[in-house]
Amino acid sequence: MKVGLLIHAHTNPEQLARLVSHLRHPNVDIFINVDGKVDIEPFKDAVKNVFFLNDRVEVVWGRFSQLQQILNSFNEITHTKAIYSHILFISGLDYPIVPISEIVEFLNNKPNKSYIDSFKLGTDDWSNLMRKRFEYWFFLPEKDIRNNHIIKKILQKLGFKRKYPFTEAYYGSCWFTLSTEAVNYLLDYTERNPKVVDFFRYTGCSDELYIQSVLLNSPLKKDMENEIYRFFDWGDKGKSPKVLTSEDFPKIEASKAWFARKLDINIDSQLMDMLDKLNAEKQ
Repeated sequence: MKVGLLIHAHTNPEQLARLVSHLRHPNVDIFINVDGKVDIEPFKDAVKNVFFLNDRVEVVWGRFSQLQQILNSFNEITHTKAIYSHILFISGLDYPIVPISEIVEFLNNKPNKSYIDSFKLGTDDWSNLMRKRFEYWFFLPEKDIRNNHIIKKILQKLGFKRKYPFTEAYYGSCWFTLSTEAVNYLLDYTERNPKVVDFFRYTGCSDELYIQSVLLNSPLKKDMENEIYRFFDWGDKGKSPKVLTSEDFPKIEASKAWFARKLDINIDSQLMDMLDKLNAEKQ
């Protein structure tokens, strides 16, 4: 069965073309959604024989637009009526560590499983950070009375906190591989629960909460594997993983990941050369 491979891109068309060249396979259809803030034409000039998605969003980090772009992409792919075992979701700054044929074979052998990073909200520091992102309103319209600093102080003094709209809260990375069944469930839930979606419009980093919470509170929970097969380095402890270089190659090679994130051809193209060689050796 085929795999739908979704790439969200916003920069470096040349790098995207190189990435795509290593993802071509008879059983893979490649879909690209380019951030609505940038000109799509350089990407179309650089990458041929893929499907560029039309429902684009101007993405702002941390805002609902990140989640909206994912939902838009999933919705547009499912409306193609093509049949896929999974939708594999990566960014234009990812790069393969293993041959795409190996990934396709793995997924075809487990058509009902989804691979998603998920953590149940607890009392650790990271959970407390995620909790703050939904207990209070984020990104309200400027003139909304809840933006008034006096109103904010009153609400905090009264101990007001927004109630999470799921029985249990889950969070995790927004890069994952979902079965078609999981994607359809997610889209159906989104359509049937507009009030829940509205809750996440005013939540910080909703793309790291909503999808996990929908799927891990669903009958499909048993098919969610807490593994995404990505290599990250969060050593800088920032809001994004560090840009990988050739110095990271030994750790990448030793991992069980399918993709390394994130690479920048303008900073270190040698790492891509090394990964290309590694891939060739595994063919």
